[in-house]
Amino acid sequence: MTVDVIHRVRRVPEGNAKLFDDGQSISVGGPAANAARTVAALGARARLVAAYGDSPVTAFLAGTLADEGIQWVDPLAGSPNPTPVSSVLIDIGSGDRAVIAGGTRTQTYPLAPNEWLDGVDAVLIDGHGGDLPAAVARAARQCGIPVVLDGGSYKETMSAYLGDVDLALLSEDFLAPQGDSITWALRAGAWTAGRSAGPGAIDLDGALGRASIPVPSVPVVDTLGAGDVLHGACAAALGALGDRQRILDAVSFASRVATASVGYPGALGWARDDQLRDAFRRTLRRLGLPRH
Repeated sequence: MTVDVIHRVRRVPEGNAKLFDDGQSISVGGPAANAARTVAALGARARLVAAYGDSPVTAFLAGTLADEGIQWVDPLAGSPNPTPVSSVLIDIGSGDRAVIAGGTRTQTYPLAPNEWLDGVDAVLIDGHGGDLPAAVARAARQCGIPVVLDGGSYKETMSAYLGDVDLALLSEDFLAPQGDSITWALRAGAWTAGRSAGPGAIDLDGALGRASIPVPSVPVVDTLGAGDVLHGACAAALGALGDRQRILDAVSFASRVATASVGYPGALGWARDDQLRDAFRRTLRRLGLPRH
């Protein structure tokens, strides 16, 4: 998790050049945080387990997450965090972005997956956090809680816990160590695997067979966090459905939310459109109703 300083620009500056932006904002960032914020925006309960530690901006993070109804568990609370901020440049013309991350952390911390999973309906993990994803996925599998993997990029540790993953949702940029990314994830043990492709269809394969979920074409304002929105909405839908046999329904719902998100500035810009947000909330509630 990071604090993102976001600049909207008409071009990326060249070396030794100074550029004035067309607007800036400061926001909570990072895949897990954006996914949790998406879950909360959809009206579901969200518990975010994300190591951060103490820095001048920790209070900003805690306050923002609390205001959005997210329960934040920080396994590194009390330890110093020297690199807490990332910088993001958003191209106004194309919606593309460039990110300078605030650094990586290698500290270890105590894991309490069973405590974190209390009252949880679905789990979303990514490849960050050292041993955390494997421990949480294993505990969730033992509790019968569906697990979604945010596969934004390949991590060496993923093969250790893909056997406990119900849906590995991979990005178009995911570079598997061998061959096709979906095939690799399935061979590594994932129950179902899918691959998003920006404006292209989401392809899935696995225990439920092959499927392709179309993505509607929309004008793009900002692609920042669209993948995080996809993963968060998918986890929220799978939690509401309560049945991994309906993964296709969950991914279909998530694709509509993620597609809508790129029409607004910022990962959560769509959630400030009351009419759109409330429509998605109603759809999510209907997903959780018994089928007759």
